[in-house]
Amino acid sequence: MNNSYTLVIAVGLIVGGQVIGAQEAQELSRYRAYALESSVAAIATAIGPRVGSRATEASTLHERPAKIQELQWRAPYVSPGSASADPVRDIAFTFVDDALYQVLVTYDRERTTGLTNDDIIQSLSAAYGAPVLKSTIVRTELPSGMLDDAVVLAQWSDAATSLTLLRDTYSPDFQLILISKALNARARSAIREAIRLDALEAPQRELEKRKQDVAEASATRDKTRATNKAAFRP
Repeated sequence: MNNSYTLVIAVGLIVGGQVIGAQEAQELSRYRAYALESSVAAIATAIGPRVGSRATEASTLHERPAKIQELQWRAPYVSPGSASADPVRDIAFTFVDDALYQVLVTYDRERTTGLTNDDIIQSLSAAYGAPVLKSTIVRTELPSGMLDDAVVLAQWSDAATSLTLLRDTYSPDFQLILISKALNARARSAIREAIRLDALEAPQRELEKRKQDVAEASATRDKTRATNKAAFRP
């Protein structure tokens, strides 16, 4: 595969197969049609009813002190080698109080096989400009769903947003994570507090569950006794 053809495929990672020029640069706060700070409903609409694709309804991860929700999308299946295949395998959208703060894109390994790190970086640079950071080990807290042994290949950043390209250390798996810095900080703080509150209240919840189980078991026994007593003949 020659270098020019490789780059054309790599650019398709960003725009779903359409090559873009520098004059059509993507806003850093967007990935494809998905803009940070959008509502759950807006992202669901942007995903649309694509034939064969799968978008689950938003699941609630935490209710307090802020509502954290996640919406998953998976690309439709196409036969291997198809030129129309979307390089994206799946996308996880995460919201805090109905505002999108994180987009986690996982690329299909079959569609990135043979591409070098620089191929992917060049395609992203065509859309977002030159990266501000290249090649470093991830040592910060990683959100759920990200590669366990991730290496940062490149990062694009401004005052409000960061876009990070990662690759697994031991496999050719690529991920892209787009984050609203302000909303991400708010969400992380809320998640930590939610976990603290859950742990604090766990003993009381367990006690209440045991009481409920005992009450339900007692009610079942009483109902069975009443039924059998009414039907019993010596």
